[in-house]
Amino acid sequence: MKLLILFGIIFLMGWLESSTKKPSGKSLQRTIQLNDTIHFTNQIQPILVKNCSPCHFAGGKMYERMPFDKDTTIINHQGGVLKRIKGEENLIIKTLLNKLRSTGNNKY
Repeated sequence: MKLLILFGIIFLMGWLESSTKKPSGKSLQRTIQLNDTIHFTNQIQPILVKNCSPCHFAGGKMYERMPFDKDTTIINHQGGVLKRIKGEENLIIKTLLNKLRSTGNNKY
């Protein structure tokens, strides 16, 4: 009986651990790649606003040289942009830009 209870506890602990895990970068990347449409305004720009305001948006000191409200800036300077954005947000932008590059579609 004790053995049965022990197995039950181990099973329950394993189930709880697996249900509380965050999605890994690979599963997030697969989810993004399955999405057919890429929207700069809906998917990328909110990340940029959060991480790069106020400097790279209207009125900011870097806006004249690198306006981050224009998709072409992000495409042409993705190395610098990705260097400053970390974690899951970096992966999202990188995945979307790679998808654009692989499809040859430069329109958001």
